[in-house]
Amino acid sequence: MEAAQQPGNRSSSNGVQTSNIVLDYLPIVTKVVVGVLHSIYAFINLAYVTIFPVEKSLKDKVVVVTGAGRGLGREMSYQLAKEGAKVVCVDINAEGVKETADVINGGRTGADAGADFYTTNVAEPSQVNELAKAVEEKWGKVDVLINNAGIVASAPLMDTTDDQIKRMIDVNLVSHFWMLRAFLPAMKKRNEGHIVATSSVAAFTCAANIVPYAATKYGVTGLMASLREELRANPSNNIKTTTIHPFFLDSAPINVKHWEVKSALPIVSIPQVAQAAIQGIKREDVVVTVPEILRLIMQILWIVPQKSADYWRDAFSSKINKA
Repeated sequence: MEAAQQPGNRSSSNGVQTSNIVLDYLPIVTKVVVGVLHSIYAFINLAYVTIFPVEKSLKDKVVVVTGAGRGLGREMSYQLAKEGAKVVCVDINAEGVKETADVINGGRTGADAGADFYTTNVAEPSQVNELAKAVEEKWGKVDVLINNAGIVASAPLMDTTDDQIKRMIDVNLVSHFWMLRAFLPAMKKRNEGHIVATSSVAAFTCAANIVPYAATKYGVTGLMASLREELRANPSNNIKTTTIHPFFLDSAPINVKHWEVKSALPIVSIPQVAQAAIQGIKREDVVVTVPEILRLIMQILWIVPQKSADYWRDAFSSKINKA
């Protein structure tokens, strides 16, 4: 028969177990404490750089902008040119993208021209690879890549055709992969560059009648977040990323009505979003939301109970109907 464990032995055993538990959890507790202190520092630093921002210059930087034939892409191209950047305008719309470049150049040609243009379907990898080769041969390098091309449409899911869904996914999401695979290797080789993507506030929330559109914007947001992590795996990485999340744009100035939006919040103008995007690029912000307060509001909706989230969405969210 085994001898009964003496009280002293039990006390010693309990002490050893407690000690082992403390040692097991000590690294986690240490990380939590350090994390809290780091978060406090990050908030203080955020307040400081907000008051005293540091902005890099875009003068003479080569910037590729997809979807530059009209709308937000065109306006970003115009504002980038005012910053002194060399703008490479890309769009499937040959007439529109040429017009954008012509306005920027204002009659200037050759080395004096501030913009160039390419007619490219960014959803086709072969055309994207040809684009990257042509841009590299002419401009030498790309400092900033802005993946902005996109299709905007609204309709109930079952009223959307197979081709419409596929085309939206190809242009709004898959094209980002082709552009990254074509332009990122050169940036990695130089360990320098800036990748920008136009997503949407739709990536932070949900709405009826834009199921394919919202899905692509969730995808773009996840792509950019994961790409940043992949780049951060290199301790000396110097390639920046910025994701733009605008609220619903006022498309009246370009005479295009993608959908009918009824919102308790004001829609934003194309110049307003372009200005915020370029400011975010210059400040190397990881995420830019227009207006900025919406990012906080949408994140709160993720943590409140579902019934509460539904109430707030019903009270303040946008109602989107087919145009």
